[in-house]
Amino acid sequence: MTEKLRGATRLASSSKTYGAGGVRRQREHDFGRVFTGLLFALFVATLLMAILAGTDVYRGLNREGDAADNQRLSLTLLANDVRANDQIDAVACAWVTEDGAELTIAEGREALVVPTGDTGGARNLLDGPALVLRETLSSGVYETRLYRYDGVIMEEYALADAPYDPAKATAIVRSSVFDFSYGGGLLTITTDAGQVSVALRAAGGDA
Repeated sequence: MTEKLRGATRLASSSKTYGAGGVRRQREHDFGRVFTGLLFALFVATLLMAILAGTDVYRGLNREGDAADNQRLSLTLLANDVRANDQIDAVACAWVTEDGAELTIAEGREALVVPTGDTGGARNLLDGPALVLRETLSSGVYETRLYRYDGVIMEEYALADAPYDPAKATAIVRSSVFDFSYGGGLLTITTDAGQVSVALRAAGGDA
């Protein structure tokens, strides 16, 4: 009887010990699952942030590439405008203000001096140099005018005696610089995109 009682006691004690160990292992298993889940969630979040950052960088590079392409295209357009109007006495320059324009026409291969337009007053939006490409037709003299207005290089086609009107012009490209020089038959235009030079056939150059 005593042996049976001792056996029952040992069995009960063993069951209690096993039960406690089972609960402990279950808790450790649950904690492992939660930790694994948190670690996976952290990995996914980090991956998403990396993807978003990479996307922003890619978009930024694309925007910069598009801007650079537009700048280079603008120089090509300006050069093509010059080539399309390559004829005798076609190149002129002017200093344009809202009150009018002071025009100087290039003669042959002689250097073209851009008027300073120094009035001593404050500059307005329409106040600066203009490259003028003149075209003589049976109906009159027409001008392709290239100038900077409100930070944008504009192209305007009008009769020679018509006033400058940016509202009727076409925006080519935004640029903080618009400068040009002419001499020896070579016309050089400078913008934010760089420089482009055109040797005029009308002045004895090779375009």
